[in-house]
Amino acid sequence: MRTAWLWVLGVAIAASAQTVMPLAEVRPGMTGYGLTVVAGTEIARFEAQVVAVLDEPGDKNDFILVRVWGPAITQSGGVAQGMSGSPVYLDGRLAGALSRAALWSMDREKPLALVTPIEPMLKVLEEVVNGYSADPGEEMAGVVPAPDLWDISVPMTVSGLSTRAVGLLEQGWSWDGLEMSELVPLFRRKVPGLLDLGVPKVQAVPRASGGATMNFVPGGPVGVALAMGDITVGALGTVTLVRDGAILAFGHPFLLTGACRYFLTDAAIFATVAAYDISYKFGSLGEIRGGVFADRMPGVAGLTGRIPRGIATTITVRDLGTLASRTLAVQLVDEARLSPLLLFVSGVQAADEVLDRIGPGTMTVRYTLRGLGLPRPLTRQNVFLSTEDIALYTAWEAALVADLLMYNEFQDPRLTSIDLEVAVRGDFRAAEIVDLATEKVEYAPGEVIRFALWMRNWRGQEERWDGQLRIPEGLESPYVELRAYAGPRRREKAEPPPVFEGIEDLMSFVEGIPSYDTVTVELFARDPISDLVGETWLYGVHKVSDRLPGVFVYGRVSLILPLTGD
Repeated sequence: MRTAWLWVLGVAIAASAQTVMPLAEVRPGMTGYGLTVVAGTEIARFEAQVVAVLDEPGDKNDFILVRVWGPAITQSGGVAQGMSGSPVYLDGRLAGALSRAALWSMDREKPLALVTPIEPMLKVLEEVVNGYSADPGEEMAGVVPAPDLWDISVPMTVSGLSTRAVGLLEQGWSWDGLEMSELVPLFRRKVPGLLDLGVPKVQAVPRASGGATMNFVPGGPVGVALAMGDITVGALGTVTLVRDGAILAFGHPFLLTGACRYFLTDAAIFATVAAYDISYKFGSLGEIRGGVFADRMPGVAGLTGRIPRGIATTITVRDLGTLASRTLAVQLVDEARLSPLLLFVSGVQAADEVLDRIGPGTMTVRYTLRGLGLPRPLTRQNVFLSTEDIALYTAWEAALVADLLMYNEFQDPRLTSIDLEVAVRGDFRAAEIVDLATEKVEYAPGEVIRFALWMRNWRGQEERWDGQLRIPEGLESPYVELRAYAGPRRREKAEPPPVFEGIEDLMSFVEGIPSYDTVTVELFARDPISDLVGETWLYGVHKVSDRLPGVFVYGRVSLILPLTGD
């Protein structure tokens, strides 16, 4: 293996097998040093002494217990979040990466910390170096810890998000109550937040500029990003090892997603803040320099010059009342567990910035999703109304559809772009279905039902819609139900779930789901199986629909019409 030489603090460090100290050779009492950045671009040295070796079965729970000290530790107020990945050398050889600190160590001058041994970390590096395969569309440039220990990576760091958007990022959101979740069984009830994925907390920081970034060197800062652009979401850590363009860092997992496609960025450290509870590095992510392709228990590993294909997302929001507008542009990682959440939160942020309020309104949303694995773009438009918080609907449905596509059973959509165009009104553009009437009270199979439907707008003005439906010949049902409803409806018990032969079928079905500005009058019949199960099972037999563009329709009325044998 070719040796890569790095010059740090005037000492040449070779990133080859000869410079690694296996855990079997580590002994209590050994002394050495670690490298990290406290502020700026200066790599600071801290001293380390082995207290104990924790050698458990396997290698996922092996650690080296060390005591660390020196000006870098004192200035940081102890072991700080963001130091994770700081390389620790014993007898001049790389023994591992600083990864966890002991909460029960009250000594801020010489605190105790854990070092993840280098051997399992190198397996993560080898996974990336030997197992990486490029995806079309990518850019090719030039343990569970023991109790009372905390990972010393900085919490998820975000910029460009409001406090409430950060809260949504942490908590995720549920699709309960959205009719689409009843139509397509694949829809998940809950899109997990970052708290569900093991992130202890999300830290919002102001946008910062002017900080000097560094090349990737052991002890230098490194960023792992999930979103880049007008919104930044990611984490800061420290480089453990650089080998021929491959980067090893953190010494513990980021989100423990295994194989992944995060953005690898350079980073700037402005200062290390000594805090009463947990000190932390204050910094910002820089430019995308490559990708992180493995997120395992011993650490994360990536490659410079290999930029993962992301999802170019634009969200344009216009307030039709104030004429304010904003286009938010952000590059999202293509990760099924994360992209829909990031899209949803980005939509809320874009709307909040334009509306400058939290309150009611009516919203029209048009969105298009494109992907290398999609046979064509998927485009859909819908209307939403809220009496409390209209901004929540900006990317709600688009995120749901992205979630569905990413978890479809046919093929990876490999999304490349998501574009949303959103128009918001402060008033209510709504119509309620209030009454339904027919010419007769009973019918025979084969007859035409002529109906009148009344809708009332938000201020009480009524509008009538006249239409007709034909009852199928030979229909075996004691009655029919004539039902008027808005938007999509739940699947009836006598109706089978949709069957898709491929991703094209799934896309066409989604595009065909009625929008919330659609009013439908549908004829239902009683399934004969109802007599066997002792329940009423209905199925739809015929329907007509109309749209009121830009108007949110709600309500439902129905009539039971007996069928005669005539």
